[in-house]
Parts: sequence; structure tokens; C-alpha cells
Amino acid sequence: MDSIIYLHDGSFEGLLHAVASAVKSPQDVQGIYAEKGFSPQIFDALIHIQTDSQQALRLFEYLKKLKGTAARFAVNGFLSDDHDVGMHLYWMVRECLVRGPKATQLYTHDSIRYLDKLSRNVSFEAHRLTGLIRFRILEDGLQYGPFEPDCNVIGLCALHFKQRLKNQRWILHDIRRNHALYWDGYSLQPIALDENFTRHVRHYGEIPESRLNEVERHYQELWKSFHTAIANTDRKNLNLQRQFMPRRYWKYLVEMG
Repeated sequence: MDSIIYLHDGSFEGLLHAVASAVKSPQDVQGIYAEKGFSPQIFDALIHIQTDSQQALRLFEYLKKLKGTAARFAVNGFLSDDHDVGMHLYWMVRECLVRGPKATQLYTHDSIRYLDKLSRNVSFEAHRLTGLIRFRILEDGLQYGPFEPDCNVIGLCALHFKQRLKNQRWILHDIRRNHALYWDGYSLQPIALDENFTRHVRHYGEIPESRLNEVERHYQELWKSFHTAIANTDRKNLNLQRQFMPRRYWKYLVEMG
């Protein structure tokens, strides 16, 4: 049988459609990848998937009916931005077709174990960031929270702040992927931000001084003073600090500036 590689458009629906197509194929599947960033080898046999949302939905509904962690593995696997997640989902679905809901508890299987780890990483990072994202108040009263997560967790974080700050207007901005979500007090929607503004925030880890609300400047100074005042230099433990608040997140923390 020929060995083939499936390529999709990088969307969740595209990934699921590619996995569904691969599972149905009698050919030897060597890979399932997003087209963007993929570098084919000279002898690779490629199949470019044109995303069919209905095909993707059918697979996702099947995974949800299993009542286990299969659907969560698919969603969090996609949000992990892991390069190899497509093939691991492929093997998971094949196991589910044979074993049913018990397949996702088969931790001796490399792909099940791999997807479980990805899912835990995504959930843990989203939970951690809800306590580490710092909103700045802009001159018009809008709150703006920049961050650079390893995984694509902006949607999960937004669901938290949608409840926590439901009466406020705010923007969450994933600087790494340049994705932003805006909450107007009623609905959550994607928004495009000015490129120069984004470039400044990415470089300096802070919004331009001229865009800050006067009250925000005052509270930032108070917060920095408080952070310095409560620090006990005799009990300073940088390793423990980095364990709970990894250095890669410090760039957008007001108190670490």
C-alpha cells in the first residue's frame, strides 16, 4: 500500500476532517499536518484536504458520544499547537472504533498517553494564566490584557474573564499568535488591533505610555511598590518563584517590569 500524508488548513474543522479521511483510508497513513509550515520530502505522497465542516462535525459528535475524554483530547490537542497531534488523534480514533469509550483510558498506548499529556498542559496553562494576566486600563476606560501563552488558550482564558469581568469592557491579546478577543459586556468577538500598537507591546512588554489612563499609571506604581514592600529578601527563593510564575510570563507582568 502507498504511504500518504494528509494536509489540512490548520483549523479545528480541517484537522478533524483530515483525521476522519485518514481513518477511512485503506492506505498507510504517515502523517496528518497543517499545510502552513509543513516541508514535504521529495517522495512524500500528499493529499490536500478541502475542509468539510459536516465531516468534521460527524467525527466530533461521535467522540462526544463516547462520554469519556476523547472529545476533550481532540479540542485540547488542537489548542496545544502540537505539530504531531494529527497522527495521535488518528490512532486514538482507530482505538475508539475498536474499544469504545475505554480506549481513552488505555495509557499503555503511546498516542493516548501523548494526548492526555497535551490536554493536561493546555488545561493547566489556561488555569495558570487566569491568575497571571494583567489588564491595563486605556485612556478610554477599555481594559487590555496582553500575554504570550505556549498553547492557544485565549478562548479558554476569555471564558473565565467573561464571568469574572462580565460588566467591564476588555480585550485579551495573544501576542505570540496576534489573536485578540473583545468583550463589550454582552458578547465575545475577535478583533483586529493596530499593527504599530501590537509591535510596541511585543517589543517592550507594555502599551505606549500615552495610551494609559492616568489612574492606571497611579495604580501601576502602587502595585509595584506593594510588590516590593511585601518581598522578604531573607526568604527569597527564585527557583520556587519560577515554579509558580515561570519567567516566560514575566514580560507582561506589571510588578516584574
